[in-house]
Formats: sequence, structure tokens, C-alpha cells
Amino acid sequence: MLPDFLPHYSVGPFFGFATNSIMAILCLATLTLYHHYRPLRSLFLFYLFSTFLFLGWVIYGLQKSPESILLGYRIDLAALALLPASWTWFDSALSNKSLGGLSRSVTGIGFVLAALALWGNGDWFLGLPLVPHEIEASILRPQSKLLRSLIHFFCLVICLFYFILTLIRMKRFKSQQPAYLVPFGIGMLFWLLGGVHDAIRSAGISVPVKGQVLWFTSLWLSVFLSIAVALHFRSLNQAIREARDVFEHFVPPAYLRRIAAQGLKSIRLGEADQQKVTILCCDIRGFTSLSERINPSELIALINHLFERITRVVDWRHGIIDKFLGDAILCIFEGTDSAQRAVNCGVDILTVVKSINRDENRPSDQAIRIGIGLHTGPVILGTIGSPKRMDSTVLGLTVNLAKRLEEVTRPLNVDMLISDQVAGQLPNGHGHRLRKLGEVFLKGSSTPISIIEVYDQDPAEVRYLKDQIEPILSEGIGLYKSGHLNAALLKLQEAQRLYPQDLPLQLLIHSIHQSLKEGQAVKGMALLDLRLK
Repeated sequence: MLPDFLPHYSVGPFFGFATNSIMAILCLATLTLYHHYRPLRSLFLFYLFSTFLFLGWVIYGLQKSPESILLGYRIDLAALALLPASWTWFDSALSNKSLGGLSRSVTGIGFVLAALALWGNGDWFLGLPLVPHEIEASILRPQSKLLRSLIHFFCLVICLFYFILTLIRMKRFKSQQPAYLVPFGIGMLFWLLGGVHDAIRSAGISVPVKGQVLWFTSLWLSVFLSIAVALHFRSLNQAIREARDVFEHFVPPAYLRRIAAQGLKSIRLGEADQQKVTILCCDIRGFTSLSERINPSELIALINHLFERITRVVDWRHGIIDKFLGDAILCIFEGTDSAQRAVNCGVDILTVVKSINRDENRPSDQAIRIGIGLHTGPVILGTIGSPKRMDSTVLGLTVNLAKRLEEVTRPLNVDMLISDQVAGQLPNGHGHRLRKLGEVFLKGSSTPISIIEVYDQDPAEVRYLKDQIEPILSEGIGLYKSGHLNAALLKLQEAQRLYPQDLPLQLLIHSIHQSLKEGQAVKGMALLDLRLK
């Protein structure tokens, strides 16, 4: 229901005022959530100027007094003069560009014309006495020999310019044109047609469509600009999702949850978080010699195939690949069951390697062999580098020890080593074949660490022999730790008679021989020193 006092000339503008007021309020409310989104700010200003445009039109259409008619007309023309500025801001925001020379010029001209509309006096600008409207003699309006026509011409020219510019952009982009261009162009066309229609009628020229229609076409412009913003926002969201997906190929999601909790823009150099994890290091043995026997394209294809399958295994065990370091991989396992999942993953990786060697019938000199080391402890997840070039990384003694364990798999001729800390977190009945190799010194560590071999993936006959000597080996290591070198040597020699090819056993016996020869007091010391291996 419309108010009874509202004359017919103000009915359309009243709808325009009500609609744009509601849209401005909704847009402002949305801006509180997305205050950095530039097109939404420009759209709000467009709604605001349109609201004042129709407010002035309604006041002027009420025809209450000469002063109210002049005030309403001033508000109407001032808001109309500012509309082109909102279009330039809107276009720049959609294109993600700063305001150029044209935009600043249009804005400057718009503010000058708006100031003249609000404060200019005299029959050349806006002044009394009132004169009859060309369309309807019963409607009075202020005199304006220049300003009214100048503002109308300015708005029509800028609207025509952006309509033509949109057509050019659509032709340039062709099939890959941004989706928001179409509604923006249609909206500008609607407003242009409405503005031309009302300008012609105001000049006293007869047209087929009676009545002022600018208020109606302005509503359509509002609708199509809103559609343009919605499409633009959707395209940005899609681009952000794609960028995040690509980003997560290079930065583990676990890092992002900690160093970018407020979004990717919140990442800062030096952001860090400490937690307890299990680190798995995996490296291809003899990669240099392997690269000499295989041509580069085959080598790259082989490595990528291997890493692809390892990645699937790590994902299956809910681990995170932190880095590919040439022919090596660094993985992180989080959670209270991280040790169990990491060991399971290491066994799975060894299964993958055996499968690749078997399925591709690789010659023995081209077979892939890997070493795996695992350690559990605190690490620091963070960003390092410089403000212009940052990288995510994991740091700490835990990482270093996992890498050292992987490195000593080669001199010990075993596939997988874990620390005593990892073994201590495995649940009862874990099902893995483990054998302790005693405490050893590793490169970069001043204190010895107890190492344990996981031999689930050894050939059946090797697993049988290791099962046989495991209790004997454990007893011998225990005797060594208590300082009974001769008794320890006898136990290890007993184990060697069962499995003479076992390289760790040979190294342990050699170490005890050296200790006996040099007469060292070895109680509590490491059985092996692998710092120079």
C-alpha cells in the first residue's frame, strides 16, 4: 500500500528509493563480513547514490513548496552526477585494477558537478522561480539553462563508454571472457536506454513509451550489477580454491593449519609451531650409479613413478610428505599413533619397491634399493627464508636423527631402522619383526642412540635366520652393556654360526674385538660408532 499523499509522478521513484535503500542496507551488512572485497564496496556506493537520486526525485515530486522542490532537485541531480564515479570504481574493482587516469577524471568531474548541483544558484545552475516541466505542466522544477543538461549528458556519455568498453572486452576475451562482463554490459545498456528516453522526453520530443522510465531501468541496473558481483565473487572463490589446491601440493596442509590459520595472506616469515611427531626419511641407495646406467628420461620416469606410489602409501597411512629432496623423501606423522602408522608406512614403501622391481623385471644392476629411518620426538614446523622467498620446513633433532638412521642403513646393509623411542610407542601385538642392534653413535649426535631393525620385508629365508638369532643377539648386547665383553663375544659368535652373512652381526663382533684388544672400559658405552660411516 502506497501512502495517500504520494502523487503519481513520485510512485516510480518511491519504488526506486525503497528498493535501493534495502539493497544498500543488505550490501552494507555483507560488507561487514567481506570488507576487503572491493566490488562490494563499489556496489554499496552505487546503491547509496541511487538511493539519494530517488529520494530527491520523491521530494521533488511531492511539490510541497518551492524550497522543498529546489532541495529535492538538488539532491536528485547531485546523486545523478556521482553515479558515473560509482561505475568507474565498480569496473576497476571487477578488473582488480587501481583507479586510472580516466576513473580519477570521471570522479573529479562528478564531484564538481555534484557540488554545483548542491550549492550552485542562478538560472544557469539551479534557481528560482520555478518553471513548468516540459512533459507535464502541473509539475514545477527549478530553472537550469546549463547544469541539468550537462549532468544528463555527462552520465549518458560515461554509461555509453562503459557499455562499448564491455563489448570490446567481451570480443577480446571471446570464449574465455569473465562471466561477470555480460550482466555488467546488460545493466549499462538498460540504464543508457532509460536515460536517453527520459532525456528525449524532457526535451519535449514525443516518444512511443510515455512516462519517465529511468527509475525502472535503474532497478534493472541494480539487479545486473548484483549478478555481476555474485559471478565475480564465485570466480574468485574458484580461483582461490584452485590456488589453494596447487599450494597444498608444495606446502603440507598440516603446516597451513598452524602457520596460516587466518588464511594464506596471514603467513609470515618465522611463523612456527612445536609438536611431537614421528619423522620418516626415505632415500634411494646408489642413486648416482643408477643414473649412470639409465638414460635421463627413463630415470625421471622411474623416480616419478616410484614417488607417486610412495605418495599414495603415505596418504593411506595419514602421513604428510614434507619435502622431496632429490632422490629422498621426508614424511611427517602426527597423532598419538604416529609411530605405528609410520612403521606401517615404511613397510608398505618397501613392498612398493619390491613390486616395482618385480613387475618391471629390472636387471639386478638397475634394481631400486632404499633405506628408511624413523625417529619420534619434538619438531618445529615453521617458515624460513626471506620476506621475498619463504619455504615451509620442519626442524629439530628428531629430523636429524631420522635422517642419520636412514643413512646408516647402507653400512649396516639393512632396509629399515627405527629408534628405541619409535619402538617404545608401538602397541602390543603390532606384528612387526624387530631386532635390537644395540646403542650406536650417529653422525651429529654426542650421545648414543639405541637402534632397531625392522625386517618384515626381507626374503623368507633371511627372516627365518634373523628370527633364530634375535634372542641370542639381544642377550649378547645386554652382556656388552653390563661390561661382560668376553661373554658378549661368545654369544655373538654363536649367533654368527647360525647366520654368518649378517653384516650388523659382523660389525658388532669386530667392535668387541677392538675393545678387547685396546683394553677399553666399555661399560655403558655404545657398541658401534657410525659417525664416520
